[in-house]
This record gives sequence, structure tokens and C-alpha cells, in this order.
Amino acid sequence: MFIGENLKNLRILYGYSQPSLTMVTGILENDIWQYENGYKQPSFEHVNILKKLFNVRAGYFYREDLLNLKQNNIDVNHISFRFYE
Repeated sequence: MFIGENLKNLRILYGYSQPSLTMVTGILENDIWQYENGYKQPSFEHVNILKKLFNVRAGYFYREDLLNLKQNNIDVNHISFRFYE
């Protein structure tokens, strides 16, 4: 099952609003909102567009975020993110 929170986190991390993500991907803003809030499952075509844009594997959208798991051993202070160009 698609986890919309993962899409929302990536969208925010990359600095996209829902309207700007629509402009880049061609996916309707209403669909993006529904994906993020769990009201609708994206088509495989939309998942492929999103995975290419955010440079992640499709499976990323279907797994619970490790930081949200109650029994994780990840220290949030040791996580970093770097953009490569």
C-alpha cells in the first residue's frame, strides 16, 4: 500500500509545493493531495514519474519510514541529507 507521508516528506525535502510538483510532473494537484492523505493509490505510471524525480526506488513509497517506527535505533541527530548536482 502506498504511504503518502513518504511522498509528502520528499516533496517538502526537495522544496516543492503541491502546485509546483504538479507543474514538474504533470500529475494533477488534487491527485497529489489524495496520494499524500491516503485517499487514493497512484497508478504505476505516477509512481514511476515520482521515483525518477526524487531519485528513489519505487519501494520507498510502500515502506514505513524508519524514523516513524517505534522500535528504531536511529539517532535523528546523526542523519544528514546532501544534494548532488
